[in-house]
Amino acid sequence: MQRTELHVRKRDLRRNARALRRDGRLPGTFYGAGGPTLAVDVGCLEFTREGLGSSGAHLIRFSSDDPSLEGGVALVRDLQIHPLSRVPMHVDFLRVDVTKPVSTEVALSFVGKAKGVVEGGIVQPLRRVLEVRALPDKLPEAVEVDVSDLGIHDSIHVAELKLPEGVEAVYSENFTLVTVVPPVVEVEPTPAEAVPAEGVPAEGAAAPPKEEKPEA
Repeated sequence: MQRTELHVRKRDLRRNARALRRDGRLPGTFYGAGGPTLAVDVGCLEFTREGLGSSGAHLIRFSSDDPSLEGGVALVRDLQIHPLSRVPMHVDFLRVDVTKPVSTEVALSFVGKAKGVVEGGIVQPLRRVLEVRALPDKLPEAVEVDVSDLGIHDSIHVAELKLPEGVEAVYSENFTLVTVVPPVVEVEPTPAEAVPAEGVPAEGAAAPPKEEKPEA
């Protein structure tokens, strides 16, 4: 995994998060690995330009004028996004020790054309990310899942996944990552039999006898 360099400042706690965001800064927290918890902020434009808002693992090296942040290595542990504008609102950076394994989520990338698709099936991913454990410099940006051999009703489970050397999946049950479902068959609706209106005889039925009026 390539490291992304990000300029980080120690956050001035006298300014609230809303004021920081107005100035184009993304407030955050830097914590973990036995170190102190620090309030930080980064340039929102730089953060998004580096692709750090996307899913998956991103190993980040800090550059900073503050000695407590300079050279720090981190992963994005959590990112809060505004539900309407989709603008980042707050980020948690997890401090990592490059000599120790770390667990994080990485994106799954589904590659190949499944045999079941040729038969009319549909590839249906059931997971988009996977938790893995590895040394920080071994963490992949994404894990490829080859679906080429999947026929209709076939699946790939996490235990079958081929991971890069030094990377292991973290799971407690052998869940399904992707499957191929059969094509959806549309059933032509059967026309409902016409229901005669009240007082109108059904087609082919004998008309009711006319009521004779009594003679005057």
